[in-house]
Amino acid sequence: MMNDFLRTGLLLPFELLLPVLGILLIQSQSPINSLIYRSFLGSIAALIYALIGAPDVALTEVMVGTLLSSLIYIVTIRSCYTIVIIVDTNNPPHQNIKDCLKLVFDELHLKIEYQPEVFSDSCADNLVFLSSAKSSGSPHALIYNSTCFFEVQTLLDDVTLTDSSKFLEDNLTLCLLPSQP
Repeated sequence: MMNDFLRTGLLLPFELLLPVLGILLIQSQSPINSLIYRSFLGSIAALIYALIGAPDVALTEVMVGTLLSSLIYIVTIRSCYTIVIIVDTNNPPHQNIKDCLKLVFDELHLKIEYQPEVFSDSCADNLVFLSSAKSSGSPHALIYNSTCFFEVQTLLDDVTLTDSSKFLEDNLTLCLLPSQP
């Protein structure tokens, strides 16, 4: 009887950790943090299964729930990490700007995909390209004249924190997409 209470007492902290990790996983905006939370969630679940006497379920959870799903998630994250930069077809960025962008986004482990569009004279009309569904899912940026507009604040923050951003800022003004009315 005392052994059952001891086992329950040992499991309780782990059982309380599962919903906390689940909430963190659901609310996480970073794919890397989500991967970490999912790995911990699977590992703790496997530990609980092993402690309550289900080693086969624990082994399955470790192999499939933690290792295999984490591996698939890593491959997916790596293949999806692309930034789409919208550029003017008639006035593409100079090679030195492309080289600076490559340095910055290599440091962030992002591939660059340039999407040429025919720009108008109005900056507001061109910014509509950022909300286009052509490359939905990827973060976007738009180079108009000597300004690079970023779709989201987190991407702009990440770019400005890179070691290579000073080279980029010598050639381009970096700013967030103005809010649309």
